[in-house]
Amino acid sequence: MANDKDGILVDFSAIEKNVPIYTLKSKGIQAIPIDKIIGSLGRYLDFSETLLPKRTDGSSRYEYIKSLMEKGINLEPIQVYQMLDNYFIIDGHHRVAVAKNEFKAKYIDADVTEIKFDFELSKDKNYTFDSESTKKFLIKLEENAFQKATMLNNKILIHPLKVTELKSYAILNQEILDFKENYNNGELIKKSIMYVSYKWYAERFLPAVELMEEEKILSKFANRTYTDLYVWIQKHKYFLSQQAGHDVGFDFTAHDFMAKYKDKKFLDIIPSIFTDIIKNLVK
Repeated sequence: MANDKDGILVDFSAIEKNVPIYTLKSKGIQAIPIDKIIGSLGRYLDFSETLLPKRTDGSSRYEYIKSLMEKGINLEPIQVYQMLDNYFIIDGHHRVAVAKNEFKAKYIDADVTEIKFDFELSKDKNYTFDSESTKKFLIKLEENAFQKATMLNNKILIHPLKVTELKSYAILNQEILDFKENYNNGELIKKSIMYVSYKWYAERFLPAVELMEEEKILSKFANRTYTDLYVWIQKHKYFLSQQAGHDVGFDFTAHDFMAKYKDKKFLDIIPSIFTDIIKNLVK
């Protein structure tokens, strides 16, 4: 059995609160990869992220299912919801747990219902969640919406646009839209979003990453990404521009950010970053 320190599954009801409008489509019975099962309807607290029961009173059911599988008895397919390329268990938690942890199965038969939805990409969106695992999946939904909106494909980018905070993709999306509207007196207004997005990536994001690499600043921020730092620098730019009364430019901001934070530990800069963000929000 799993212990209380193990991570928990994603709570589907929390995802549902943040994606209120969706439709369901039956995909029938198919073999699904067990490592893509990340969540549960109603029992997310009862199983760890490794799909082991977290409560001892689930052990008898676990052992019963194990005995049936050892005898070669065919069990009913589990039932799951599919969202993007991940799955949420509706029914069959112990079947998955035994198949994964006792028989090292990579796939399991499932009756799949796919969830179709439109995801709002907005820096003003209010999220509701109560676990880190749920937060990570919400970020994944943001990433999917961002890639659809901008046509930027993380699978082919030199430095993928990966973030660890909610709303960061919405901030990047708005920056690309502003870039399209304001670049060189409207030169890009009639260009496709794909053209604009990759131009932004080449002329804004990559030079920023090169500077970060030169300064080796990412090592000062545990478990963060270049994209996280880029978003923070842009927030810092807003703050400096408000102080100066004009746009101070990205290069000046980046160097100012590096000078202030490159020799400090991550926890030391948290208050300053949050101060910048709060001032950004109330302006």
